Amino acid sequence: MRFAFWRRKSRNRELDEEIRAHLSLAERAEQQSGRSPQDVGSAARREFGNVAEVEELTRRAWGFAWLHDLTHDLRYAFRMLRKNPGFTAVAVATLALGIGVNTTLFTAFDAVALKPLPVKNPRSVMRLTRWFESGAEGDIQNGFSYPEYLNYLDRQHSFSALVAVSWPTAATAVIPAQTLAQGILSAPSGAPGEPERWLGQLVSANYFSELGIAPLLGRMFLPDEDAQQGGHPVIVLSYPCWSRRFQSDPQIVGKQIELNGISYTVIGVAPQEFIGTANPPVIPDFWAPLSMQPQLVTAENWINEPLNRRVQILGRLAPGVSRKTAQAETQVLGLAFCAGYRETDKTTAFTLVVATYFGQSNDFQFRVFVAALMLVVGMILLTACANLANMLLARATVRMREIAVRRALGATRSRLVRQLLTESVLIALLGGAAGFLVSLWTSRALWVSIGVIVRSLFAMDPNAVQMTPDIRVMLYTLLIALFTGIVFGLSPALRSSRADVSSALKDGGSAFALGVRQSRFRTALIATQAGVSVLFLVASGILLRGLVRSQVADPGFETKSVYGFGLQFVNDPKAANSLAHRVVDQIRSLPGVESVGIARSFPLTGTWTPRIIIEQTNANPSNLPQQCLANYASRGLFPTLGIRIVAGRNFDGAEDRVGGNVAIVSESAARTFWPGESPLGKLIKLDLNFRNDWHEFQVVGIAADVRSANLTRLDPGFIYVPTDESKLYTYALLLRSQRDSTRTSAAVRTVLEEAKHQQLPGFRLVSLEESVVRVQRLMPQVFAWITACLAFLALVLAAIGIYGVASYAMTQRTREIGIRIALGASPSDVMGLLLRDGLRPVLIGGACGMMASIGVASLLRASLAIPGTLDISFGAGVLDPLTFAVFGSFLLIVALAACLIPARRAMRVDPIVALRYE
Repeated sequence: MRFAFWRRKSRNRELDEEIRAHLSLAERAEQQSGRSPQDVGSAARREFGNVAEVEELTRRAWGFAWLHDLTHDLRYAFRMLRKNPGFTAVAVATLALGIGVNTTLFTAFDAVALKPLPVKNPRSVMRLTRWFESGAEGDIQNGFSYPEYLNYLDRQHSFSALVAVSWPTAATAVIPAQTLAQGILSAPSGAPGEPERWLGQLVSANYFSELGIAPLLGRMFLPDEDAQQGGHPVIVLSYPCWSRRFQSDPQIVGKQIELNGISYTVIGVAPQEFIGTANPPVIPDFWAPLSMQPQLVTAENWINEPLNRRVQILGRLAPGVSRKTAQAETQVLGLAFCAGYRETDKTTAFTLVVATYFGQSNDFQFRVFVAALMLVVGMILLTACANLANMLLARATVRMREIAVRRALGATRSRLVRQLLTESVLIALLGGAAGFLVSLWTSRALWVSIGVIVRSLFAMDPNAVQMTPDIRVMLYTLLIALFTGIVFGLSPALRSSRADVSSALKDGGSAFALGVRQSRFRTALIATQAGVSVLFLVASGILLRGLVRSQVADPGFETKSVYGFGLQFVNDPKAANSLAHRVVDQIRSLPGVESVGIARSFPLTGTWTPRIIIEQTNANPSNLPQQCLANYASRGLFPTLGIRIVAGRNFDGAEDRVGGNVAIVSESAARTFWPGESPLGKLIKLDLNFRNDWHEFQVVGIAADVRSANLTRLDPGFIYVPTDESKLYTYALLLRSQRDSTRTSAAVRTVLEEAKHQQLPGFRLVSLEESVVRVQRLMPQVFAWITACLAFLALVLAAIGIYGVASYAMTQRTREIGIRIALGASPSDVMGLLLRDGLRPVLIGGACGMMASIGVASLLRASLAIPGTLDISFGAGVLDPLTFAVFGSFLLIVALAACLIPARRAMRVDPIVALRYE
C-alpha cells in the first residue's frame, strides 16, 4: 500500500489487463451458453458491471485516493486555465494587485515587529523595561545605569547571560593616512587626517560572545577589556563602516583610528548581518568596551553614577526558566536597587519583553494601529476577490454543458465542487505568486518614500530596516491566497454544481440564465466594490486637499531665518550651566544675529502636555481640557520666532532668570479657558512633572496662535512658562539671523569650539524651514500618495468588475434584447435598461461607501480634540461636501463608462440573430 501511489501507472495497466481477462472469460461463457456473437460482448459487460465504477473502487482500495484525485484535479485545472489564457491573465492580475498590496504591508509589519534580532536563539533574548510612577513611556523605559547592570549581573539566576549596551553616541574620528588601504588616496568624507562624525556604542565585553556574534575579521572583545577603566583602547568596526570608509580592506585589523583625540586599535569587524541591538535600529560605525566610557565620552563619567541611565540591558533566559519567573526576579532585584537612591521619577515595576528593534511593536496601541492598516488594505483585496467571484460565476455559465455532462455520467456534486474549488485555488495561488513578486518592488518603494520621515521623526537610519520578505511573508502570502481561493471560489462552485442536468443538456444554457439569487449575489459583490472605491476616493480627496494646503500652510512663526541646536555640555551641571551662559551671550553678540530665544524644545519636534487646572472661569467644566500643550520660553523666544504678544506683556528679565510663577497663554487657550472675559490676571495650575506636583501661574500675556505641535492645524491651546536660567544647559537655543546659513554656522561653530561644546565635525545650522517644517510638509505628500494609489487600485478593480458583470448580463440577455427590439423597443430604450441595471448596484454601494466615509471623517474630526493630533485636511474640514460630491461623482462616471461599452454593443443586436441565440 505504501508504494501504491508511486506505482499507479503500472498498477493501472495490470488492472486493465485483469478486467479484459475477466471480460474475455465472460464472453467465452456466453458463447458456450449459445448466445449470438453480436450479443456476447454486451452480455459479458452487463454481467461484469460498470467497468469505470469497478476501476474507481479498486483504485480507492489501493489507498492514497485523495492524492490521486488531487493530482487529477490539478492537471485538469491547469488544462482549463491554459485553454482560457485571457480569463486566467485577468484573474491572476486582479488578485496579484490585491494580494501584492496586502503582502507589502505585512512585509513592513514583519520587518518592524516580527523579525527578531540577528543573534543566536533570538526568542530567548529579553530586553529589560522599567515603568515609572508618572506613567512616562518611551525609550526612557529601556534606560538603566551601569551600576544597575552590575547589580543584576552579580545577583540574578534566571539568565544565562546579561549584556549592557549604551545608546548610540557621536564621536570625532580622524583616520590617519597609514590606516587607509594601499591605493586609497583619501577617506570618503575627505583627506586623511580630516575629522569625521562617527556613531558608536559602548558595550559590555561579553556583548558579542553572549549574543553569538562571530567576527568577520579579527576578534571580538576579551573579558579583561571590560574589567577596568583606562585599559588599552580597542574598537570593533561595523560592516558598513568597514566597507564604506575603508573599502573592505582585509588588513584593517591592528590599525589605529583616533576617536575624540585618543588612538584606538581596530581588533575586528562585525559580520554584515549584525547592525547592533539599538531600539529603534541605528547602524553604528563601531563598538567599544564600556570601560572606555571616560575616554570616548569626554568630561563625563556616568559609568559610576547609579542614577545616570545610559545603557540598555538584554538578557538571555537560562534553559528551563520561563519569562514570568525571570520577570519576578528582575522586579525584586530592580526595586531593591532603586530603594537605595532618591529617584526623580520613582520606578514602580520592571518587565521583560522579547528584544526587537522596535519596542513599541509589543504595545497594544501599536498592534491596533497595524490591524487598522491591514483592514484598510484588506478592502483592496476584498475588491479583487469580488472580481474573482464574478469571473468564476460567469465562467461557470459558459461551462454549463460540461458540468451537466459530468453530472449525467455519475459525478457527484461534491466531486464537482472540489474540482471547481481546485481551479479557483490554483488561480489564487498564481495570483499570490504574482502578488509576492509585486510586493518585492512595492515594499522597497514604500520604505524609500517614507525614509526621510523615518530618519527625521524617529532618529533612525532607514537602511537599518531590511524590507526583504522572509519565510513569514511567504507563509502569509500562501495563506491569504488559499483563503481567497477557497472562500471566494466556494459560492460560485456551489451555485454552478446546482444545475438542472436535463434542461442544461436540452437547452444548452437557458438553465444557467441569471436567477434571482445569482443576480442578488452579483449585485452585492458590485455594491461592495463600489463602496470600497468611494471610501478610498473620498479619503484620497481629503488628503489631496490637505496636501495642497500643506504647501502654503503658515506655521504662524518665522522659520526661514531661525536656526536651533541643543545646549550639550559636560555632565557637571554647574560647569555646564556656566558654559551655556557664555555661549548664549557670545551668540547674541555675533554679527547678523538679531535675537536669541531659549525653549524646552523646538517647535514641531514633539509635544509636552502637562495636566492643567483652570481657575476663576465661567466655562462649562466639560469644555475644559485635562491637559494642554506647553513649553518653557525665555523672553527672547517671542521676538526670535516672531510670535506677537497680542495683549498683556512678555516675560521680564527677572522672570527670565529665575522662572517666576507667571505664564503667557495663546489666543485659543484664552477663548477656551475664559470665554467672553479677559484672561489677564487669571490663575492656572500645572502638573509640570506628572507627579501631582502642582504649580500655580498667573496669566500676564496673550500670544498669537501658532502651529507648534504640528503644521496641520493651529494649536488648540498653548501655555508658555518662563525658563529658569539656573538650568540653561537643559534647554534648546534658537537664534534669528538674516545672514546666510554658511556664515552663521561658521560663526556659531567657533563659539562652540571655544566653549568646548560637544559638537562634532560637520556641524551646520539648518533653518526650521529646511528641517522640521520640511518634514511636516513631506508627511501629507506620502499619505496622499499612498492613499491615491490605493484609491486608484480600488477604482480600477471596481471598473473591471462592473464591466465584466455588464458584459455578462448583456450576453445572458441577448435573446431578451432581441425580443424587445423585435417588439419595437428603440436602441435608446435598450441602452437605458442596461445602464439602469448596471448602475443600480453601483449607486447602492456608493451610498453605503458615502455613509462609511462620513463616519470615518466624523471620527477624524472628533480626534482633533486631542492636542497634537494631525489634521489631515489642514483646516479645510474633513466633512467637506465638495470633496464627497466630486469624488463620489467620479466613481459614477467611471461606472457609467464601464457599463456604456457593453450597452452600446447591445444596441446593435440583430433581432433575427438574437432570437436564434442559444
